[in-house]
Amino acid sequence: MANIAIQKADELPSDARRAVEQVLGRALEHDEEVSIMALSPHEAPTGEAREALARQLEDRISKTAERVRGVSTEEQEAAIDEAVNHVRSQQK
Repeated sequence: MANIAIQKADELPSDARRAVEQVLGRALEHDEEVSIMALSPHEAPTGEAREALARQLEDRISKTAERVRGVSTEEQEAAIDEAVNHVRSQQK
């Protein structure tokens, strides 16, 4: 069972759209996307474990940034759109 759902606002059933708008406290724009994630609660890491995780995250961000160096914003956006569309097509 999926823990993450992403759907275009215009594709939401009307009752779901109203529920999301009520939670957000505002109307959804027609071109917005709605993401819903269900996560199990857990304690946040502390101390050395937290510092190690922060270093790992910074390393991952740096490696990702290096991979897209020289790639235009438009190309990056197109790649993200392609990936999202692929995932959506697999969920149907």
